Amino acid sequence: MNILQRGLKKEEIAQAKRYMRWYRVIDNEMRLFVNLGLVTDKGEIANTIDYKNNKAYLCMADLEYSKKFYNKNKHYKVRLYAKNDEKSLYDEYEVKDWFLSEKGLELDLA
Repeated sequence: MNILQRGLKKEEIAQAKRYMRWYRVIDNEMRLFVNLGLVTDKGEIANTIDYKNNKAYLCMADLEYSKKFYNKNKHYKVRLYAKNDEKSLYDEYEVKDWFLSEKGLELDLA
């Protein structure tokens, strides 16, 4: 798995202060800001990285949202920025491809 950059702040990545959404399109690229420690109200894990198989699974708790998000944005190249908890800085992972699967949004990592 290839980590391109470490220790990034969200405002650097989003190129905006106090940016609140979990994604942003910049220069025809979809930048995803993912908290790997996020648990839904129902106690389900929302996002995870499978380091052994070089995969990231996002929006796993809401497959309908995943489907709508993917169909609206599938033409963009994706850049993944993930952090382990609320207070961590983001690391950028190299993404080869992304698609919709039965688990939610699935990203193939380099």
